[in-house]
Amino acid sequence: MTNKNPPNPVRDALTPEVIGLIDAVHRTGSMAAAARAHGLVPSALTYRIRRVEDALDVLLFDRSSRQAKLTEAGKELLREGNRVMLELDAIANRVKRVATGWEPQLTLSVDSIISRTTVMELCAAFFALQPPTRLKLREE
Repeated sequence: MTNKNPPNPVRDALTPEVIGLIDAVHRTGSMAAAARAHGLVPSALTYRIRRVEDALDVLLFDRSSRQAKLTEAGKELLREGNRVMLELDAIANRVKRVATGWEPQLTLSVDSIISRTTVMELCAAFFALQPPTRLKLREE
């Protein structure tokens, strides 16, 4: 399959791995510590972060002190990057559900004549199977 998308320097530089590196620098306050935590030399980590900064034409970290602190642009990138990472996880889970045949949501319309206790017992038995499916109950 041929990729029909033109090259995109921002997308090429801003990967899930780099978002994780930026988060590690933010948490540790140090590029060297973040690099060690990821099994990298500091220059490799700095290079990856600089690629993103160059692609976006922004500074992500204030490097004027010994501790690496996120700029406002860096905070926004990390906030949105973490949201994207959660979305990637959700996509992976949806793909797994499709591959295993489970639906993401099952909506049940329950007649009010059926005992709520019985319905809840059936729901508990369903959840005991640990399905990746959400149940939505509606009363008819």
